[in-house]
Amino acid sequence: MNAVTVKNLSKVFRQGDESIRAMDNISFTVAPGELVAIVGQSGSGKTTLLNLIGGIEHPNSGSVEVGGMNVCTADDETLSKIRRKKIGYIFQDFNLIPILTAEENIIMPLLLDGKRPDKARLRELASFLGIEKRLKHLPGELSGGQRQRVAIARALINNPVILLADEPTGNLDKKAADEIMELLLAVNRRGNTVLLVTHEQRYADMCGRKIKLYDGKIIV
Repeated sequence: MNAVTVKNLSKVFRQGDESIRAMDNISFTVAPGELVAIVGQSGSGKTTLLNLIGGIEHPNSGSVEVGGMNVCTADDETLSKIRRKKIGYIFQDFNLIPILTAEENIIMPLLLDGKRPDKARLRELASFLGIEKRLKHLPGELSGGQRQRVAIARALINNPVILLADEPTGNLDKKAADEIMELLLAVNRRGNTVLLVTHEQRYADMCGRKIKLYDGKIIV
């Protein structure tokens, strides 16, 4: 079973009287264990594609399956479960809850799913990501690179089918960005499937495969 199957996916946005086709009948698959980069110029549809796969937006036509479950036809309750259990999301701006500690941010997906936090897994992830001494700190007390490490841990805590990373290095300086990319490579080597949106060609070149978008279409 593929980690992700995208079939004949289209998304149209209305802007006044104008229709903007952000996704134009695209199809592809991502196999378990792959590290795939989504590349293309600004406005090519990279983030829209990730949001469609993550169930944040809904397509006008076509389908997206994550771990064999269709995120496009799922009702709200089922979609919430898919997003909690099968999808880990890493955002450019971290999206941490500022009043919660790093540890509380990481375990939030478990709590929302009604699960007791696995302290051993939390410690293992924190050690792997180099934040074991920062778990009791609030996001405002962490550097950008540390906040992104917390966000990666949160995305991984439920052992998702797919990790969606939307420009995860975009708000970081070069040193911190390179460290985060190395961590994503290490995450992939551990067996996690990663779909990475990036504008950095050198990061895209580190991935096993690239999907290039232009005006909502996949180009070779």
